[in-house]
Amino acid sequence: MIKACHHWFYDTFFNFYIHRILKKDFHAINIFGEWDVPDESSNLVIGNHVSWWDGFWVYCLNKRFLKKRFHVMMLQEQLNDRKFLRRIGAFSIYPGTRSVLESLNYTVEKLKEPGNIVLMYPQGKIASFSAGVLPFQPGVEHVIKKSGVEKVLFYAAFVDFFEQRKPTLNIYLSDISTNKDKPLQVEDQFRDFYEDSLKKQVDFFRG
Repeated sequence: MIKACHHWFYDTFFNFYIHRILKKDFHAINIFGEWDVPDESSNLVIGNHVSWWDGFWVYCLNKRFLKKRFHVMMLQEQLNDRKFLRRIGAFSIYPGTRSVLESLNYTVEKLKEPGNIVLMYPQGKIASFSAGVLPFQPGVEHVIKKSGVEKVLFYAAFVDFFEQRKPTLNIYLSDISTNKDKPLQVEDQFRDFYEDSLKKQVDFFRG
């Protein structure tokens, strides 16, 4: 697998570059809700996987709200073509191979260290907004249990144009506490959060 290798120069450059292109490419960006987590904790982030933008959105959310060390799991074939992204926290997973367990254990390792966030897309692939929440692939609950992470952060992103030439991006945030005495059922909880966020999105554009 390809591991993250943070570098301050790449982080500084991408922080400037991503904020610039977000302002350029979107009419407005609205954030609803919050992530309520201690500064010293490490947290897993799960969101809907709809575009190449996704990791950059969470990168910016982290810079604005959490200010933790950012990590994101990427498919190895994608990271092979963009290895510079490991300098801002990308690491690889290669589904269908024995290295999957290595990637999951690496995720556990990062979550056991203080002050990290790790972004995963358990759906395993990009899907249209219209597809809703795809079934989660195995591994995410293994990561949560083995790492002992106490909070999982959710986000749902929606993009709509309506009367504007540029799209409006709305991002909805929430978090769940992991209860070791009950089954986690993270997929079901994310699905409920996503459906609630979608209703809010519809109401937002109804005015």
